[in-house]
Parts: sequence; structure tokens; C-alpha cells
Amino acid sequence: MFRIKILCIGTFFLLFSHSLLLAENLPKTDEVLAQVGDSRLTSSRLDMMIDLMPPQIQVMLRSNEQMKKELINRWVDINLIVQEALATKIDQDPLVKLKIDEMKNRVLVETLISQRLDTQTPVPEEEVKAYYQNHSSEFEQGEQVQAQHILIRLEANANAEDKEKARKSIDLIQDKLKNGESFATLAEQFSEDPGSKNKGGNLGYFGRGQMVKEFEDAAFDTEPGKTSPPVQTNFGWHLIHVLDRKAPQKLPLEQVSKEIEARLKADRNEQALKKLIEELKSKYPVTVQ
Repeated sequence: MFRIKILCIGTFFLLFSHSLLLAENLPKTDEVLAQVGDSRLTSSRLDMMIDLMPPQIQVMLRSNEQMKKELINRWVDINLIVQEALATKIDQDPLVKLKIDEMKNRVLVETLISQRLDTQTPVPEEEVKAYYQNHSSEFEQGEQVQAQHILIRLEANANAEDKEKARKSIDLIQDKLKNGESFATLAEQFSEDPGSKNKGGNLGYFGRGQMVKEFEDAAFDTEPGKTSPPVQTNFGWHLIHVLDRKAPQKLPLEQVSKEIEARLKADRNEQALKKLIEELKSKYPVTVQ
């Protein structure tokens, strides 16, 4: 798994380091860790590559020489492929040139925006509170239920024999429930929903509009601690056991403050970007046919 991650990370930083011409800024006396043709991986370049990775990956690479060596080996592998690509003049293909230009432009844009736009300063707490108060309807949560289910699948084009078999299966499971067997255990044993069967059929909390109508109606009509009769949907036959119900509520500020801050930051950056573009239009000639 780590080898795959390193290969992907190495590919990413190889392409972008070429686009940004990082090598031009490296000391001439830098230690060469690996070389493929005229391409050299120096200790400074490797440090720069690691600096650009997620913090948790940085810690792993800086504390584990074997992982760092693996990254160097991946750099060699990638550069061998690059050398062959250049030798066959793949880089002269118009579509490849366009992709390289687009990639380079994307990095330049992201870098300039990060320099010119204030993406780090937190949104003042007062602004977050004001947004919460002025947009209270956005944070109202409708009624929710938490439910488990057991599914016996039935295809839409099933024949009469398959339909009868599916109905008998769900009825048999219902009988086991009536005899006191655990819903979670039966879900793990019989349910044909791979997403929930290993969790005892637990679907978590959901509101109206998130499930198909037949399933939703049955779930919201069933009291907590009770199990619905067999319910047929386009997926097949279900038994639904309701665990809990939440009345409609307004989500507390503490729960949504991060979301609000992200919205306000996005709005702030969008306005700053529009202003920057207008300034650049007066600086550089623009012609659109």
C-alpha cells in the first residue's frame, strides 16, 4: 500500500517540479542522491518534495530512512519512464503539450492565488454568529430516525418463483424476530445489503427524502423499539427496526460553526479573486472574439 502511495506522490511532484523549474533554484554543490540521464535528484530537491506533502507523510518520510529510500527509488522509476517518453518525442504531441501547459498554468494560478489571497486568517467569531442568526433556516434539521434493516433482494424482472422465494425468506426472518432472535444478528446472517449487514443492518440516522418512499414511509411510521412488517421496494423486501427518533431541531452553533466559517472564507476569497481579476484586466490587454 505504501509503495503505491509513494509512486502516486512521486509522479505528482515530478510533474509539478518540472513545471515550476525547481532545479534552477538548487545549490550547485548539493548532494546528488540519484541520477537518470541528465536528471538529478539532490538532497535539497528531495527535501522540497517532502515539504510539499501532507504533514503526516512528511513525518513518516523524515523519521524512516527506508521510506525515504523508497521515495528515491520511485523517483528513479518515474524518471526512467520520462526519459523513454522524451526519447520517443511524446512531449511533441500537440495534445500532450496542451496537457503540460494546462498543468503548469494550474500550478501558477494556485500559487499566485495563495500568495495574493488571504486564505489563512480565521473568520471573526462575531461574523460566524451573525451568519448563524441571519440564516437560521439553513440550520434547521427535520425529523430523523435511526434504523436497522434486513434486505432480501428481488430483481425487477424476477419471475414468479423468485418472487415467492424472496417473500418466504423475509417471512421466515420475521418469524425468527418474533421468537426473540436479535435483529442485528439476523441482519448479519441474512441481509443482502453489503453496506449495512456487517453493522447489524444499522443505517444510522436519516431524514425524509433520503430513502425510497416505501422504505421512508415504513421507517417513519414505526415507533422506536419496534419492527415494521415486510416492506417491498425496488430493491426487494425489507424488515425495518427503528432504534431512535429525533424531533425537528435547530442545529446548535457549536455543531455548524466550522461549516459557516468555511462558507464565509469561500465568499471572502471569491470576492478577493474577482477584485484581483479586475485589477489584472487593467494591467494586461485582453481581447475576446
